[in-house]
Amino acid sequence: MFVQRDWTLGLAQIAMWMGLVVHNINQVSFRQALCPSGLFSRMNATMRFLSGGTIPFGALLGGLLGSTIGVRGTLLAGAVGRSLTFLLVFLSPLRRMCELLSYVAAVGEGGPAVGPLVPRES
Repeated sequence: MFVQRDWTLGLAQIAMWMGLVVHNINQVSFRQALCPSGLFSRMNATMRFLSGGTIPFGALLGGLLGSTIGVRGTLLAGAVGRSLTFLLVFLSPLRRMCELLSYVAAVGEGGPAVGPLVPRES
């Protein structure tokens, strides 16, 4: 039974990893374009903390669902939930953006980030 469906799992894994590569390149490029260079490392650390910090909550929710509705129902709920995450970007104004302004162009050379948070260049 599982031998006949192994190729579908393989295709799904390939599609997922290709999508993940495209997503990571786009999100890091987007953040680099919008964030001032002096704050990029802090912003990157914050984003990694927020994205990685949700993993324990997902594991807890998966365990609770697995013990209440069963493994198949939990996997189905996870697959449906994950397949709908594209709606966050699809319905946002981000999809209609044609051009990104750089931080300096948006706020000017002496913008609000100039201060104690931005390291001084010597």
